[in-house]
Amino acid sequence: MARSAGTLRAKLFWALALITVLAALGPLFFLRDILYRDRVDLAGRQALAQASLLKEMLDAGLGERQSDAALAAARKQSLRLTLTDASGRVLRDSHVQPERIRDLDNHSDRPEIAAALAGSDGLALRHSNSLGMEAMYAAVPLESGGVLRMAVPLADISRAYEQEAGDITAILMIAAGCCLLLAFVISAWIRNSLASMAEAVASISREKGRRLHSVPAAEFLPLARAVNHMADSIEEYVRTTLDQQAQLEIILNSMNEGVLVLDPAGAIRRGNRAVENLFPRVEGARGRQLIEAIPVPALQRKVEQILAGQETVPFLEEGAVHFEMPPGRFFVAGVTRPVEPNDSLGVVIVIYDATEIMRLETVRRDFVANVSHELRTPLTAIGLSAESLLNSDMDPEHKKRARVIEKHASALACIVDNLLELARVENARQKIPLAPLDPRLPLREAVAACREAASSRRISLREEIPAGLLALGNGPLLTQVFRNLLENACRHSPEEGEIAVLAREENGEAVFLVADNGPGIPQAELSRIFERFYQVEKGRNGATAGIGLAICKHIVERHGGRIWAESPGEGFATAFFFTLRTPDSRPQ
Repeated sequence: MARSAGTLRAKLFWALALITVLAALGPLFFLRDILYRDRVDLAGRQALAQASLLKEMLDAGLGERQSDAALAAARKQSLRLTLTDASGRVLRDSHVQPERIRDLDNHSDRPEIAAALAGSDGLALRHSNSLGMEAMYAAVPLESGGVLRMAVPLADISRAYEQEAGDITAILMIAAGCCLLLAFVISAWIRNSLASMAEAVASISREKGRRLHSVPAAEFLPLARAVNHMADSIEEYVRTTLDQQAQLEIILNSMNEGVLVLDPAGAIRRGNRAVENLFPRVEGARGRQLIEAIPVPALQRKVEQILAGQETVPFLEEGAVHFEMPPGRFFVAGVTRPVEPNDSLGVVIVIYDATEIMRLETVRRDFVANVSHELRTPLTAIGLSAESLLNSDMDPEHKKRARVIEKHASALACIVDNLLELARVENARQKIPLAPLDPRLPLREAVAACREAASSRRISLREEIPAGLLALGNGPLLTQVFRNLLENACRHSPEEGEIAVLAREENGEAVFLVADNGPGIPQAELSRIFERFYQVEKGRNGATAGIGLAICKHIVERHGGRIWAESPGEGFATAFFFTLRTPDSRPQ
């Protein structure tokens, strides 16, 4: 919410008031000083003029009686006249009785008299002991060699100065008052103008299509245009947002999969119609935690892990959670986090009902297991019959055909065994006991089983598994993983080739590598080689017929690990990687 730092009217008024006060006080301060100096200068010029007039009269031969009259007149006017001889001795003074003249000090040291004795007019401003106040002294030289001095008290000058200064102060105060009144009127007008515009802007938010068409002054035209443009932009944005929201609602509600949107705290923000049909509690659970609407701890933990990790998880990979809800319904939930950070969006959960898929998968698995089991007896009989024919006395041509029968019967029996093993490891309800073990032990058993195949083609085996490396696993099943991978490598390695089995510990996992320098697997095929019955070389038939890698994938995943293939380079065409948890790690 915006915070006010005071009204514009108050700011404008006080700004104008400050300017007015400064404009009034500044001239008043300087004018008073200038007026005082002008008054003093005027008093000095007037005193010199009067002294010069009396000088003319004295030089013209003014008599003693006229001199006494002039001295008396000066005393009545509060002026002081003094006559000195050429040595500065006082001869006459308007404020001193004649009998006391001789008691006066010699005035030759007075600045104004010293200047007059030197032949020029003298002026001085100082305190007069005789008058008892500040006075302006003006002295002029006489033709007789003496000096005529006039002293003008500054009291009259100060009174006149105060009178003029008071008049100027009153005028400035009246002008300042008028300026403040004008500032009040202008600020009120601006406030009313802005209030009218604010009301018009508020009406824009209430009435669709409303715009500013008139403004109080031309200065407000840019603001009016900006407000109208902003209103157009907001209406367009709202219209676009509502349209997008309607489209999103239609898309979400038309989906068969349930969609849940959680905020960064893990609370439910919204869900579509499908998720409400699958889990009725979601409908009234907005703002609550996920586990309150869908009581699946594994799903809640996955959401918390993704929110805490602040990372995007690919849908249906590490972020997928499989769970079962009574009565016998199976669901798969894909949890993902937006790539771009969002303060209001935490994770998105897509849930679909996998009950029918699981039922079909169970039917398929049971069918394969049953058919494979039923095929074992006739295949065993065919193999034994072919072996009996080979041990009997018959012509070479028939023995050759018997060997073909035995070979294919043996291959089919191997495929049936692998199908039964695949069905067994695919059964998630059958728990696999895991324990800490040295992975070198199942590897040695697998190497022993593949030694004949490797020796026949002079293939060397390099094993680099650190001593002390432990993994959580099932020994017989890990032996089968190593054996399937080694047999696959032996089939595709060239004569006198090399197979490497390496291992390392990384981020709480044991990472294993089985690599060969055969022809390699095309990049486009890498994502499909773990599918059952899938073969890169379409026309090639082997004992496992594309089942061995599928078995490896299911065994590793049942161990809580991952398996993948890539082309690492460094002399190897294709490498198979798989991971196992270490004893110190915890299931994710």
